[in-house]
Amino acid sequence: MAILEPLSIECTSHSESQTQRLGARLGALLPRHAVIALHGPLGAGKTSFARGVGIGWGAEQPLRSPTFTLVQAHHRQHDDATLYHIDLYRVEDARELVNLGLEEILDDENGVCLIEWPERAAALIPAEAIHVKLAPLDDTHRHMTFSTSDAQTWQILLAFRKSAFGV
Repeated sequence: MAILEPLSIECTSHSESQTQRLGARLGALLPRHAVIALHGPLGAGKTSFARGVGIGWGAEQPLRSPTFTLVQAHHRQHDDATLYHIDLYRVEDARELVNLGLEEILDDENGVCLIEWPERAAALIPAEAIHVKLAPLDDTHRHMTFSTSDAQTWQILLAFRKSAFGV
């Protein structure tokens, strides 16, 4: 857990399944209009974490990497919310973001957005986003940092910390 970094939580995941379980804990707490920005190099575990978020959120279908489709919309049975899983790895310039409809997706009041490679749309990521940074330590371990710059979103991360770690 971070002591010096404001509005952040740090931990180490010891396996892909643990990374997915942490995602599920966060996914279960997400309100509508939440944005999660997933940072990390190729192979860091962003899609595994996103898959867990989908499980916790209640997506009807398992999340898969949207690298080639760029955007996948997921639904759950009990309401009209949509979970958008967005992968911007293949986006090369801002014009492509317009064609994707990223601004409209981010404006969807019933939507939750998971964005892989968010630095490619940095100007569009809202201040209240949850940033999840995954850094590979070796083949199985990941250093993870959960942060926000928004006091209200910090309450979600505190609830996540309690759910995931009991503190």
